[in-house]
Formats: sequence, C-alpha cells, structure tokens
Amino acid sequence: MTAEYQTFVVENPEAVDLRAPVHGGRVVAWADGHALTAMGALEDFIRNLSYGEIENPEQAAVELMERMKWA
Repeated sequence: MTAEYQTFVVENPEAVDLRAPVHGGRVVAWADGHALTAMGALEDFIRNLSYGEIENPEQAAVELMERMKWA
C-alpha cells in the first residue's frame, strides 16, 4: 500500500507545532508555501534548459540564483 499525502498551506500561522491529528492522519512533514512556489522558477529553468531555449545557460543560472537569493 502506498502512503498518500496532502499538502496544506496555512498563511501566517501563529505556530508550527502540528502534533494533533489532522482528519485522522498523523502530520509527518510540512513545507513553507513560499518555498514551494519558488521551486516553480527552478522547474521552468530546467525545462527551458532541456528544450534548448536558453541562449546563455551560465548567465541564466546566475540570474536565477540571484532571484532566488541563493547567490
């Protein structure tokens, strides 16, 4: 049997202590919604790179890292 997961994003939570069961299930992990949203830019970059749509991949990677505050 494969485990199924649902992702819930709560805006401006007062705490991140999630010990109580949620709809009968056990909370095993969570992610920051803004971090999930940021991954869209990385996915787009990889897709465009694989399609050969990026003229200067090195510069595009630097710009992406700067936008994502990784550099």
